[in-house]
Amino acid sequence: MKVRKIAALGIGAAMVGATLGIANAQASLPPKEFFVKDGAPNVKIVVGANAPSTMDVASASDVAVALGSLLYTAEEVEASGVSVIVKKDATYYPGDIPVYSNFYEDTGVDPNATNEALDDLADDAFWWNGSAYNGSYDTWAAVTPKFVEEVDNMDEIKGDKQIDWDLQIENLELIDAEQDVIEYPPKTADLKIPAGNFTILLNYVITKWEKTTTEDDSVWGSLKQTETTDTVIDDDNPGGYTAVETVYDGISAEDTFTVLGTSYYVLEVLSDGLKYGTDHGVQWFHVGDVKEFDGYKIKTVDISISPANKVLLEITAPDGRSDLVIIEKTDPPSAVDVSTKSDKFEEGELIIQLDDTFVGIDGNLIAQLEVKTNVVEVHSGDELLSGWLVNFESGDDGKIEWITLSNKDDLEGSTLDILGKYKMYYKSEIVAEDVDDDDVKEYAVKSYIVVEPTEKVYDTKELKVGDELEGWTIDKITAGTYTEITVMPPTEPITYLDTEIDVNAVDSNLILIGGPVANAITKYLVDQGLSTVDWEASEGDLEYIEGAFGEYGALIVAGKDRYATREAAKELMAYLKDLA
Repeated sequence: MKVRKIAALGIGAAMVGATLGIANAQASLPPKEFFVKDGAPNVKIVVGANAPSTMDVASASDVAVALGSLLYTAEEVEASGVSVIVKKDATYYPGDIPVYSNFYEDTGVDPNATNEALDDLADDAFWWNGSAYNGSYDTWAAVTPKFVEEVDNMDEIKGDKQIDWDLQIENLELIDAEQDVIEYPPKTADLKIPAGNFTILLNYVITKWEKTTTEDDSVWGSLKQTETTDTVIDDDNPGGYTAVETVYDGISAEDTFTVLGTSYYVLEVLSDGLKYGTDHGVQWFHVGDVKEFDGYKIKTVDISISPANKVLLEITAPDGRSDLVIIEKTDPPSAVDVSTKSDKFEEGELIIQLDDTFVGIDGNLIAQLEVKTNVVEVHSGDELLSGWLVNFESGDDGKIEWITLSNKDDLEGSTLDILGKYKMYYKSEIVAEDVDDDDVKEYAVKSYIVVEPTEKVYDTKELKVGDELEGWTIDKITAGTYTEITVMPPTEPITYLDTEIDVNAVDSNLILIGGPVANAITKYLVDQGLSTVDWEASEGDLEYIEGAFGEYGALIVAGKDRYATREAAKELMAYLKDLA
């Protein structure tokens, strides 16, 4: 058990040789005000100038670091705001797709009171006709529900995010484990979009539209009119607008565009599709040169200018496949697919065109090559993106104006992901109630396909005193209180040598690191009879002497040797941590 002692000079008493537990030991240590005052250091840490061990210096440093956690002020202040930020849900909800309802609010007709089981609804003519809700409910099998929506500014052309997604889902089907053929509205069901029934149209012809309106003055009428012109840049006419400028007229060679976020660089537009890949442009090679393109390394082994212009290349694929190929110049120069020269390469991996070979001014042979990598040729009916078949529509000038995607396979599940923008699932509301008092419950059912946005969108607005919000005027902005913490870094040294302390002119509380052998100030307190710990036998103690230097006290951190002093310093660090 470690001994903790306190000398209370203010009342002329000394507690000598008392052995205390940890709780009592901490109770005899100085209060927080001994260490800090108004967030600033109220103590000096003193180390012996002639201490036999540098470990005392390390202990003093540790205590100083621990003391730093107390150097702050905390004040309860009232928050004062000059403005507030409000937000409201601005998410666009497309609306549910009705499937079945015999609710009065939807039909204007009382539900058939004889429907005493869910399957009794099989003959009721309350299925939605699916094409456009008009108040009539025909047999659902005639026209199935569909979803039509436009998502603005999702894809890019030439880096400009102006391409909308025009979505259409037709022939939605319900899959009910209890019914092979849907005859009555299911309680629960999976959804199915048959292959080819989910289409995404992307229009790469973007137009600037304008509409000018004239408004009569509220006082002078037609004698004083205000003319306003509204401008919209979009792929569709918003209605009543006039096209004034073509911003983009489609996709052509050397254009970069995106489809569902995937970027393509067009090498060539075909009659029913396009070639895309990476064009590395014109490259100049000397014999022995090695250049890398998308992981493909091309090394010039030899160059010939007579009798024919040709070049011998060693080509290595990213996966290590390698072969020697000869590329010859044609008239006019034409591109060569390396796969036609070597069976080690697949079609489109690397396309090389030899423009010329000649002798440079330095006398070295030079080959001028054009290099393209990862070239893909895609036609209408091919799979452009995984799971999506593509159709290209070109204008009279040969540029691709429209791209349409359709799902290659059936899409089925309890919840369908609609391009990460919406989620779609089936829901049925079933009400069972004995409305005709015959002791048998009747059924009313409302079923629909829920279409929810996957993320909410919020509009925000900053309001100040005097602003209005929905008819209300902001009169005052109030807030509660909070604790304001102000860090108070020390502006003067807090660690001193014992030779720097005048015991007759102490102006601060003192933390003394080391016993009477290591620290002259500790020895002074022992000689004065103020320190009563047997330091020669101490395993490490903290001794607080209140009023050791008049209005200032002293805390001795010491032990019989440097290791015991180190242990006492650790005890003080733990105590300071609890005070923070």
